[in-house]
Amino acid sequence: MQTLKALSLSGRLGAAVVFLVTLSASAQTTPGEFTIAALPDTQIYAHLYPQIFTSQTQWIADHAAEQNIQLVVGLGDIVDGGGSLVQWQNADLAYRTIDDKIPYVAAIGNHDYDKANPGGRTESTKNFNAYFGPQRYAGKSWYKGQYPAGSNENFYAIVTLAGKQYLILVLECFPRNAALSWASAVIANHPGLDTIVVTHAYTYSDNTRMDRCYSNSAASDGAGTDNDGQQIWEKFASKYSQITMVLSGHVVQGDGTGHRTDLGVNGNIVNQMLSDYQAWTNGGNGYLRLITVRPATNEVIVRTYSPFLDVWMTDSHNQFTVPYKNIGLAPGTGTITGRVRSSGACKGIQGAIVSNGESSVATDLYGNFSLPASGPKGYKLNVTQPGSVSLTQSVSLLPGIAAPHVILSSPAGAITGIAMWQSVALPNAKVVLTGGALRINISTTTAADGTFSFKTIANGSYTVTVTVPGTTNSMTTATSVVGGVTSKLTMALN
Repeated sequence: MQTLKALSLSGRLGAAVVFLVTLSASAQTTPGEFTIAALPDTQIYAHLYPQIFTSQTQWIADHAAEQNIQLVVGLGDIVDGGGSLVQWQNADLAYRTIDDKIPYVAAIGNHDYDKANPGGRTESTKNFNAYFGPQRYAGKSWYKGQYPAGSNENFYAIVTLAGKQYLILVLECFPRNAALSWASAVIANHPGLDTIVVTHAYTYSDNTRMDRCYSNSAASDGAGTDNDGQQIWEKFASKYSQITMVLSGHVVQGDGTGHRTDLGVNGNIVNQMLSDYQAWTNGGNGYLRLITVRPATNEVIVRTYSPFLDVWMTDSHNQFTVPYKNIGLAPGTGTITGRVRSSGACKGIQGAIVSNGESSVATDLYGNFSLPASGPKGYKLNVTQPGSVSLTQSVSLLPGIAAPHVILSSPAGAITGIAMWQSVALPNAKVVLTGGALRINISTTTAADGTFSFKTIANGSYTVTVTVPGTTNSMTTATSVVGGVTSKLTMALN
């Protein structure tokens, strides 16, 4: 029998009411059911409160059978200072509590790099790999491989949960395009396995996906050419029907929580969840996430508990249920909501026209919009504004589930030029334009007089590459579009 007692806490909980719970045996599980224990950013525990860290892992070890915990995932920022061996030793001791008891994976966060420098990549992962590199998982049959070779910046496991194999993909903080290509290859080699993605920075506390306009985005950590949450979604997470979940931390804004549910391009449900309590009292008061997947009832049930305090949080940010698969969901109506912002100043854009193909609306003073829609269904959202680049973004609606969108719009500029070969105009040459905040990759060919043009280009930094037809001779130059004006180039090859 459970006993409940009201308990008020200081810090980030504000006026929320939580409950002290004496644990009893959990209810009988359904076929295929299992629970994942997620450890949000443990960095302050590793730095100042190692006893809280070990209270989490010891509780998991002691209650794994009772709570049906079959996998543990670390959401990154294992330590606060990647250069501190003492912090790594504290983290190592905590995780050793569950060694050989429960499969676990620990993602790398921005603080886990030797000098908190994600932009340094493998060069900055000496300590992370010394304590949580491939050798930590040596002999574990479920540990399958890593990228780059010899480094656990990215790695994957195939874990049997409730008698079924699941693919667990762990991606580096702000993954590079090469890391996403590696992850795509892993999925291609393991078709049909339900896949859970773990990465440090992805969902934001307002339930959107992170992008360049957020203060703690990839650019703020020296990885501006790599991928935030929105780009991970567009390039990878939305593309594969077997991806069911993306788990992340990193974000302390708001109360450090957020979640959204979207349909991937193949109609599959992808639940995306943020939990990060490091800004709370004692670096988070030991709260961890228990994520129960219940295929028999098509549910993912999320609970939040602190072994350190012996407290469950029952507010809607920390205890909720979402659908697991797009199976048998009741049709209904709702709204597609979001905000259109400028990609330069990141301010809301008033008067942009947003359409989902069924209805249209103009954004308000702050760039916000709301469109009626029915679901579960995917839509192509088109955003137009005079003098700006028109954008199309895939969105979806699941009735009763909020999934707001942030859309970055830019003034329309152009990049024009002329290609010369040995001082003569170069016709029919391939010209490739890459870069910008939208990470475009488009091409054209030069006209008979050697000229080329890329129109309606968003503000940003780009590279232009011209290749001489029939040869490997090429030239690349950097350029930019600022304030929607035209950039003019002369590309002279020899």
